[in-house]
Amino acid sequence: MSERKDRRLRTPGQKAEIVLAGLRGDRSVRDACREHEVSETLYYGWRDKLLEGGTEALRSSRERGRDPREQELKDSKKRIAQLERSLGKKTYELEVAGELLRDWT
Repeated sequence: MSERKDRRLRTPGQKAEIVLAGLRGDRSVRDACREHEVSETLYYGWRDKLLEGGTEALRSSRERGRDPREQELKDSKKRIAQLERSLGKKTYELEVAGELLRDWT
């Protein structure tokens, strides 16, 4: 029968600390992984996610707004609001015209 390894659930903060321990450079990644009982493959996965998330967090708000889908969504919402205002205005005009027509006949 195969032996089942004990899997530890670590918080995001603990994962970040382990990755930072390897990034500091005062000891090797291998040593940091051994100390925290983490495989190097798992460590490098966490490192990549941490660096990716950090890069995203450091982007300026202007850079984040450059996503064409975000701009398209913003433009669409603006257009929808404009169309809703136009529809409301035309509905009001029809109601007034109907009342005038009823009063005229």
